Amino acid sequence: MRVLEVRETAIPVAAAMANAAIGFDEMTASAVAVRTDRRVGGAPVIGYALDSVGRYAHGGLLRERFIPRLEAAAAVEIADPETGLVDPMRAWPVLMRNEKPGGHGERSAAVGVLDAALWDAAAKAARVPLWRLLADRFNGGGADGTVEIYASGGHYRPDDPVGALAREVRDGMAQGFRTFKIKVAGAPPETDRARIEVALDAAGEGGRIAVDANAVLDRESAFRMAAMLADYDLAWFEEPCDPLDFALTREIAAAYPGPLATGENLFSAADARNLLRYGGLRKDRDLLQFDVSLSYGIPEYLRIVAEIERAGWSRRRLVPHAGHLFALNVVAGLGLGGHEIAPDASFALGGLPDGWTVDGGRVAPGDLPGVGFEGKANAMAVLGALMG
Repeated sequence: MRVLEVRETAIPVAAAMANAAIGFDEMTASAVAVRTDRRVGGAPVIGYALDSVGRYAHGGLLRERFIPRLEAAAAVEIADPETGLVDPMRAWPVLMRNEKPGGHGERSAAVGVLDAALWDAAAKAARVPLWRLLADRFNGGGADGTVEIYASGGHYRPDDPVGALAREVRDGMAQGFRTFKIKVAGAPPETDRARIEVALDAAGEGGRIAVDANAVLDRESAFRMAAMLADYDLAWFEEPCDPLDFALTREIAAAYPGPLATGENLFSAADARNLLRYGGLRKDRDLLQFDVSLSYGIPEYLRIVAEIERAGWSRRRLVPHAGHLFALNVVAGLGLGGHEIAPDASFALGGLPDGWTVDGGRVAPGDLPGVGFEGKANAMAVLGALMG
């Protein structure tokens, strides 16, 4: 099984919303299609992937380095010698050929989005959902029948910011979510307090609210925010400071009694190891949010899982950043703690596949071969156009 062609494009997020760090009106993301020479049911096997939102598209890196390496690879380099199918674990060293260790930056996301497309192709060629392929290969066959998911939104919007937030949270709860994450630290403290109280009220009985500061707080403002948040029973306080400031993270963890969440902007097993060594996080309550696609894809993520288990953490404390179907398959197949999703289906990365429902904050990962993009019309409007 050979890779015949790889195509990529940048898709605009183009949303009139912001968090404390960035606006999304100019944000882009990468979409990738990998065509192979394998056919299933008469149709060519094509692996698709969508990027994680928040890091911009990676077209330059993909076109200049990583796609040429993949297209030039011989089948013997990237195929399983027993089945003949593309093996993403064998393709990963090809993508990373002649790359120095460290210095992760945007490179890790460019590799990660190609890795995701290869896993989609591999599972389609094997005629199984990706979560099943991962469970059988890396988790002793064990897989979760349903996955705990939370809704991610609550951005700052230019018009009617508090009223729109209340409607967004209510809509999320009506869809079956039980936890909704909103943004903080992008407005004056009194505004953030009002937003939190409106969101808690909209969540209603049995609903939970998490807050995300998107890593913008310095020491003084982080402690001020933590003191305010301690007044509420929140699901977690996310990225209270720069993700690489492990000393400050340790201080905040020692002072803030509720759960913390961080890791989405750390991109390697070495970063994960240092966070656990020096960040003062607590195994009984805190969450680790390393993003599978931003962290070079599944091969590096498996090393992250090994690191956290070596440190005595349960993999159930892993709740990856990224609201797309690829991450949902990884969570289900590896038995992780939960999945993030943007409920808004008005853009390609938002929403669940058509017909899927959330029940009690959980969703079944489905039985479509591969990642399952073919069951998601808004995603296929972008991905299907790549190969025509």
